[in-house]
Amino acid sequence: FMTTHVAVTFDIEFDINGTFAAPQRRTPRGAISLTGQSGQPSGLPVILDTLDRHGVRATFFVEALQTSWFGPEEMGGIVEILNARGHDIQLHLHPVWLIFDNPDWVSQVQSEPPRASVHDTLVNLSRERVTEIIQRGKATFVAWGLPEPTAIRTGSLFVERHLYPIFRECGLEVSSSVGLGLYHPEDPFIRLYHSAKLVDEVMEVPVSSYIGADHHLSLRTRLATLIGMGMAEQHSLLQQAVTEKLPLLVILSHVSEFHSNAGSGYRRNTLTERKFEQLCSQLSQSPSLQAVTMSELLRVTDLTINTDDTPLTLSRWRSALRFLEAGMQKALST
Repeated sequence: FMTTHVAVTFDIEFDINGTFAAPQRRTPRGAISLTGQSGQPSGLPVILDTLDRHGVRATFFVEALQTSWFGPEEMGGIVEILNARGHDIQLHLHPVWLIFDNPDWVSQVQSEPPRASVHDTLVNLSRERVTEIIQRGKATFVAWGLPEPTAIRTGSLFVERHLYPIFRECGLEVSSSVGLGLYHPEDPFIRLYHSAKLVDEVMEVPVSSYIGADHHLSLRTRLATLIGMGMAEQHSLLQQAVTEKLPLLVILSHVSEFHSNAGSGYRRNTLTERKFEQLCSQLSQSPSLQAVTMSELLRVTDLTINTDDTPLTLSRWRSALRFLEAGMQKALST
C-alpha cells in the first residue's frame, strides 16, 4: 500500500495592476487584491475556510520583493493570518518588483517596458545579484517575525540548473520551481514532470505536469493548476496518481484565480471555489492520498527513491471536459 503525497501550494502575490504599462494612471493593489472588500470577503478568506473545513494544511509561497513598493507592513498583515491558521509559509520571488527601487522608475519603464523573460527572472542575473535578492527576501521574512524560509519557488517557474548551488548556499533546502507545462529548463536533468530529485543538494519538488488535451483534442504537456484543470480532469489526475503509485503530486494555485476585479469590487469565481472544495474533499477522504506541506516533504524518506518520471496521461475526453464546465459556468453567471 502506497500513499500519494499531495502538496497543495499557493503563490501569494500582490497585483502589479498594469502599473508598468500605464505608470501615470495605475498603481499596484495590495491586500485588497488577496482578500476582497471588507464585508464581501473573497479570495484568501474563502481558501482558508475551505482548508480548515477539510483539515488540510497548504504551503503558501509568499512574494517578498513587493516590499519595494509597499514596505513590509502590507504583506505582513497577510502573513500573520496565514501563520495564525497554521500553514507553511515559504519564499516566492518576482524580481520585476525591484524596478520600484529606482526613484526614476517611471522613465525607466517608459523607455524599456518590462518583459517577464528579462526583468522577472533570476536566470540571467549574476551569482552575486541572485544571492543578494534571495537574502533580501529572507530578511523580509525575519521582519515579518517568521522563521527564515527553507523552500523557494521562483517567479513564473523560471529556473535553470546553475541556480541550485546558490539556493543551497542561501540555506534553501527545497525548491518547487520546475513546471514543464509552463517553462522548459535547458538542462534535461531538471526537466521533471512530477518526481522529486536532489539537484546539487537541493530537493527539487516540481509543480506536477501531465499530458492532457487542448481544445483541438491534441495532447499537450499541461501544468497541474487549479484554474487550468477541469473538475473531472483534477479528480482523474489524483485517481490516476494513486493507481500508478506516484509518490508525489504538487498542485499550484494563485489567490487571483478565486476572484476577479469587477470595477466596483471583487467577484467570486465559484467554479474555482468548487474545484478547490472538491480537491480538499478528495484529499481528506481518500486513504491513499495525503496532503503535505513543503516543510513536511523533507521528512518523507522514500520520495526520491527509484521514481519513474513518466508523465501521467489523462483521457482526452476527460481532460477536454473542462471546456464544457467553463462554458456552463459562464452561462450560469450571465
